[in-house]
Amino acid sequence: MASYARKPQTIEAHQWNSDITEKMPKWLYDAIMDGDKFVMKGRGLFLRTGEEAEGDYLVGDGDYIVREGDGSLSTRHPGVFESEWYLLK
Repeated sequence: MASYARKPQTIEAHQWNSDITEKMPKWLYDAIMDGDKFVMKGRGLFLRTGEEAEGDYLVGDGDYIVREGDGSLSTRHPGVFESEWYLLK
């Protein structure tokens, strides 16, 4: 049986806390203002899934918003994110 490990990769991430006045990275601010990938509804931030049947996904407090090396954006639950990534110093 073969064993596999995750390839080394560096990403950018921001932990969301529903405070839109908090300083956020420019790439996230631009994505929210663009309205293509994320949309604000009331005080909630939603990730657009692109599938009408599924609807938009609410980004919960503590969820990480991730920008991959190729520029794609996604969200991760804190437990999942923290088990896969560590902060570079």
